[in-house]
Amino acid sequence: MNRRGIALLATTLLLAACGGDSGDQGGGVPPPPPPPVVQVSIAPADVEIVPSAIQQFACTVTGSTNTQCNWRVQEGAAGGTISAAGLYTAPAATGTYHVIAASAADPNRTATATVRVATPTAATAWVTGYYAGWYWDVMYPPQEVDMTAMTHFVFGRVAPGGGSLGGTPGTVVRGAGTAHDPGLSPDGTRSVEDYLVQRAHAAQTRALLMLGGDGPDGIGFLLSTTDAMRPTFVRNVVDYLVAHDYDGVDIDWENELEGNAGMGVSAAEARRRLMALISDIRTAANSRPRYSGANRPVIVTFPGYAVSINFLEPGGRVEQWQADVANMVDQYNLMSYGAGTAFNGAGWDSWFSGPIFGATGTTPYDLNTSINAYVATGVPRWKIGIGIGFYGIYYGPTITGPRQSTAGNSTFIIDDVALRYNELVRKGYLDDRNGTYHWDDTAKASYRSYGAGGYVPAIDPASPRAGYLSYDDERSIAAKGSWVRETGVGGTILWTINYGYLPQSRTNPLLAATKRAFLPQRP
Repeated sequence: MNRRGIALLATTLLLAACGGDSGDQGGGVPPPPPPPVVQVSIAPADVEIVPSAIQQFACTVTGSTNTQCNWRVQEGAAGGTISAAGLYTAPAATGTYHVIAASAADPNRTATATVRVATPTAATAWVTGYYAGWYWDVMYPPQEVDMTAMTHFVFGRVAPGGGSLGGTPGTVVRGAGTAHDPGLSPDGTRSVEDYLVQRAHAAQTRALLMLGGDGPDGIGFLLSTTDAMRPTFVRNVVDYLVAHDYDGVDIDWENELEGNAGMGVSAAEARRRLMALISDIRTAANSRPRYSGANRPVIVTFPGYAVSINFLEPGGRVEQWQADVANMVDQYNLMSYGAGTAFNGAGWDSWFSGPIFGATGTTPYDLNTSINAYVATGVPRWKIGIGIGFYGIYYGPTITGPRQSTAGNSTFIIDDVALRYNELVRKGYLDDRNGTYHWDDTAKASYRSYGAGGYVPAIDPASPRAGYLSYDDERSIAAKGSWVRETGVGGTILWTINYGYLPQSRTNPLLAATKRAFLPQRP
């Protein structure tokens, strides 16, 4: 081979080694990037539940536009069952089982959750107490809150943007006034909010954030949970939880769950958005370091409703969506106080705030019936809590006790602020000189009746006259605590612990009674 042939051969070999050809003057075209790797995560990744209990799982898929998962139980039918939506039902037998989520886009990409099914030991009922942060400087000073009287402390509140507090949909709007401001806590440095969270943790009490509330917050939730907006809203909620060191969130979506025709949202769509919000918050939070590790997954609770015996589904059941929500959260607490159990008008008889038993067609609410209806629809009893209101309701003045027709009655007062326990004391409603105390052994409830013409406080003569007052006191709280612990109900919520504080004596008799009744093991 001559010199020119040797040079051409060398050039050809060099171009081949570089991936080019003799016509490529730019040094070669880089290869396309590899496709993204599909990854799957599952939440919760480790959970302990009792036999036959129900647990909601959620999966997150990255690396593909198809974010769906297919579910299965590794042990087959012996390990329980799981629905296409990730709702797992444990087997009756104890043991350790595994739930697997596989990417629909790449079935070889999976994530596995460990499920330990164990017989429950003697359970401690929960006490979840709400603290209205907007009252911090006028009602129940933060340094005096007895955190040992609760297993879960809920700070109120923030709201979804576009609801009662305004703001842009998808944002988290602060609603506790100056309780959010730095430097106003008793230590002079932190906010009252952060101070209370720290005090809860020091007492081994979990701290939850109240998200939402009654009234227009339902609109805010609808606006903030569209499929387009929900990721932003979830990120903002979880950012807030982490920033303030909360252990979880209480999702107070109370309104618009029947839909909103003006917004073009059906009941089914509103409920779908609620369940998507619960699932997405749990998944997003548990991906953060704050909620990683044993006993640290985010806590999600929800306040639901007691149910009327006149409107139960066949078989004495609640509507399926209510059971589905209950099974997705860690606590499903019934707002079974005030207007949650008592009504006024034709077809209704006077009734109690939070009775345990005694529901009839004209007094159609009690705790026992409501709990049983949820259980009949597949919700474990230990996941459900009852409500105790630290305020009263009254009829009058012609209504003087329970089970009296309210047709034509014009006075039915259910304002929790006006009738909070410390105001009932201050205005003399609970003074034996002004009314007679009674105990109803069927409902397990306390009440007061007043004389002819009813009672009106001398210090508030503009108040409508009261003939019959229903309220929780130490005796009714003791009865509720015994019933909850004896029947395996999960616990109770308290609305709100501020209302029970008596400034003159610097005591909170109702909170102390709750501690004795529900948490006798706590010093």
